Formats: sequence, C-alpha cells, structure tokens
Amino acid sequence: MNKEFSKPPKSIKNLTDSNKLASLLSDLVGTNFVITGKSRTDGSRLRNLIAQKLEAANLPQTAEIDDYKIVPPKKKGVPRILIEFIDTYIITSGNSYNLQVWNRIPASNSLIIEYANSDKLTSKDVRFILVKIDVEQQIISSIFILSPTYIEQKFGKFGKPTIKQQLMISNAKREIIINSQNSILFGRDSKNVEKISAKKYTKPVNAFNQIPDKNEIYALDIIFEKVAKKLIGKKINAAATKTRGQYLELLTLEFLGYEINENNLLEGGYPDIRNQLLEIKIQDAQTVDLGKYSPEFDEMVIPELNITSKDIRYLIALTDKNDEIIKGIILCSGEELINHFVFVADQSYKCQRSIPMSFFEKYKGKAVVNPD
Repeated sequence: MNKEFSKPPKSIKNLTDSNKLASLLSDLVGTNFVITGKSRTDGSRLRNLIAQKLEAANLPQTAEIDDYKIVPPKKKGVPRILIEFIDTYIITSGNSYNLQVWNRIPASNSLIIEYANSDKLTSKDVRFILVKIDVEQQIISSIFILSPTYIEQKFGKFGKPTIKQQLMISNAKREIIINSQNSILFGRDSKNVEKISAKKYTKPVNAFNQIPDKNEIYALDIIFEKVAKKLIGKKINAAATKTRGQYLELLTLEFLGYEINENNLLEGGYPDIRNQLLEIKIQDAQTVDLGKYSPEFDEMVIPELNITSKDIRYLIALTDKNDEIIKGIILCSGEELINHFVFVADQSYKCQRSIPMSFFEKYKGKAVVNPD
C-alpha cells in the first residue's frame, strides 16, 4: 500500500466527502472476494482493494511532518488508512456482526491528530468502512460507510472495556500551561453543571463528601479565584503519591472554607470533593492515573443530579519533582479535559458494538453512508 496512506491529509478540509467515498467504492460491489478464513490476510486484501480505488481517484495532499502530530503513544488506535481517516472491516455471516474497535473510544472527542494550526481529528471523526461479503458467492455484496456517532445513535453505545485509564500531559503542553498567564489552564463547566452551579460564594454548609444540593456547587470561576490562583507556588511535601494527593486535597478544602471532620477526611471516594464534583490530582510525570472513572466514558456518577463522569471537574496540580512546588494548574470539566489531552490505557483494549445482520441485508447491492 502506498506509504502516503500512513500520513494524515494536509487539512481536515481535504478529506474526501463520505458520499463521494461511497460512490468511488460502489464499483467494488459485485466483485469477487474469496474469504480465506485468515483474518489478517483477508483484512489486508480488503484494505489494498480500497486503497487502489482511492489512489486512482487522486488522494488528498498529505500534511508535512512539521504540520501535525499523532497524539496517541505508539500510534495506538490510529486509523489504518490515515490519509482518509478510515478503518475497514469485513462482515461475513451470522445473526449479528460484532464491531470491534481497538485502543480508542469510538464516539469520543479523544485527540488522534493535532495540527499546528490547532485543527484536530478525533476518534469520532474516523469513518468505518464495513464491507459485507456474500460467503456463498464469494463476492462483495454491499459497502457501508458509518460514523461512530451514527452507530451509537442507531444501535446503542459501544461497550466499555475494563481498563485502567491514564491522562497524558506532554512536557510541551505542561510548559505552555506553566508559562501562560496565571500558569493556569482554565476551562468551562459542562452545560449540565453550569445550570445548577452557584455564581456567588457562600461558606459551605454540608460536608465535603456529601452529595451536593443544587446551587451549592460553586461555579468553576469561584474555584479558580479561591483555589487555583492560591495553589500556584505552594509546596507539596515529599511523600508517597497518595499522601501528597491528600495534602493537596486538604489545601483545596481549606481554601473553599470547609470544616474538616477527622472521621471522614480524605476517604478516597470519587470525586475526591464530592460536594463540589471536584477530583484532585498531582502531575509530575507524563501520565496521571485516573483510576476507575475517566471522562472519556460518559458514565453516571451521581444519579440524583444526573451527573456523569464528563460533568466532574478536575483540578490537576503540575508540580516540580525537584522542589515539589506547584508550577501550574489545570482546572476544567472532564468534558473539556478531553479537548486538551490524550487518554491512554495501560494495556491494549477494545470497544465492541453488536449490529444485527438484518441491517446489512437491507442494503444488499449498494454502497451507502449512514443510511436511515
């Protein structure tokens, strides 16, 4: 396959329209395709078939090496045909097809390609090309170009794998934050929290670990003024990571005006300061362990307020390993955090979504895009 296929397009505007892609690939419907039973061999043959069609139709101009960055480490989860941001799949027989996506959350805003001009391509921008094979006749019977969002809306969300999630903060991004105004990366609240948050500060009444009532959740602007600004320059005493995290949590509670009860202090729940939907982290290495919950997965956390993992606010202190002084702060919602950083797993994983075979049979003989 042409080596240009492993490079992203010069601009996201250069991606071939999905309807045009379907038109280009429609010639493959009815052509021979013998299934060998060897998934890697069959998958490679299919990619080459599609690549030949794309190449004959003139590929988009590729980006120069200095104009983009592949964000996921070791290129995990990056589409195989990067120039058109597509992954390909073979469908054969059975009652349903189990679509498996490796090392990325399909319908999320997780960064895959970041351009120098700040444009980006994310997981939800990947186009899935699913090719249905008539096993008896050994021919391509139909072709589908589906978006991750379409798949979730029509068939349900991809299953969440059991993985330990980590947030990656590159040295370059860290330096940008530290050298910025106030040394704080400040993002907005989710719309859900914005609607119920208090815009003026009053001293907390409930304990920090209690589920909040509406209008006792401080708007992020308040936490920015009362906590984030005051943390810059503070020293986090050297100790085990957990103890340092507890010390940072204690400082945050103090700045917010909470009275500390020794019996429930720093109990290790999620989020750390439940009354403010606030998770506290320290970063002095490239990765930050997120534990059970990650804003990449929209999971219910507090049903009483319809709060999900994307609504949780994150306060991440960027400390220096040598003097343990806080040099920068990240303060934003989980929803916003996804737009700035890449999330990785400590091992390979896959997200799966079952699609009934009747859906594919319905469009036999066609090449379609997100059909109704």
